[in-house]
Parts: sequence; structure tokens; C-alpha cells
Amino acid sequence: MKIKEENGMKYFGGENGEWFAQYIEERGLWYEFDTKTMTYLPLIELDEEEEPDYRLTMWGHRRLKYLKENKPGTYQMLMIKGLWNHLVSTDKWANELEDKLMEQMSAAEGITEELKRKDAMLWVARRNGLKNRVREIVYNECIYV
Repeated sequence: MKIKEENGMKYFGGENGEWFAQYIEERGLWYEFDTKTMTYLPLIELDEEEEPDYRLTMWGHRRLKYLKENKPGTYQMLMIKGLWNHLVSTDKWANELEDKLMEQMSAAEGITEELKRKDAMLWVARRNGLKNRVREIVYNECIYV
């Protein structure tokens, strides 16, 4: 790939003789030319209030993976502004829903501390089955939307 500099700007030469500026501004956003993909990628800065002091749990990471693999348009839009806030709110919502459903469904199905004392293996089996069902609900309500 050819590189040239003019007036303090760097340009990259393509195979067909076209030249691409290292940086461009379009509709108020700045983009940097990526030589590997031959496309312009948005330059993104985190706002001060978006500094990550919250640690994502599995739900936030799974939402991020789902967006990248299945909703690239939504992912790119959120990358420009708001991805971190979206992941944090989804993560909190999913954790709250999981806890609430585990509590409600455990009570409804008789998975209690009394059962745990009487028959620990049965309690573990029922609890694991319930956890799998609850997680499937959380995936469908919070992650795969």
C-alpha cells in the first residue's frame, strides 16, 4: 500500500489508484481509515460518565456477543454512542429478572431450604433444572431482543 503526505495529512493509495485520507469528518463524526479492511471506522470516545466502574456479569457479555454476531447494524449504532450504557442496563435488568424468577419459581415448585435439609440431591437437581429454565426465559426477554 502506498502512503503519501500532503499539507500535514496522510493518504493511503488503493489498488485502483484512488487515495484515501487518514481522517475524514462526516455529519459531525470523525472516521479513521483502516488499511486492513479498507474502510473508514468511527472514532469513539467514552464520555466521563461512561467510564466503566460497573463490572458486567455474564448477561452483559452475552448481550454484547449477540449484538456483534446477530445485529451488526444495532451494534454499530450503539458503538457510536451508548454501547456501554446499553450493556450495563441490560446486565442489571437480566440479573434482576433472573433473581426474581428464581425466587418466585422456587417457592411455587417447593424448592425450599426444608427440602435442601431433607434431600440435598433432590434439591440440587430441581434447583439446576429451574436455573436452566429461568436462564432460557432471561435470554428470550433480555438478550435475544
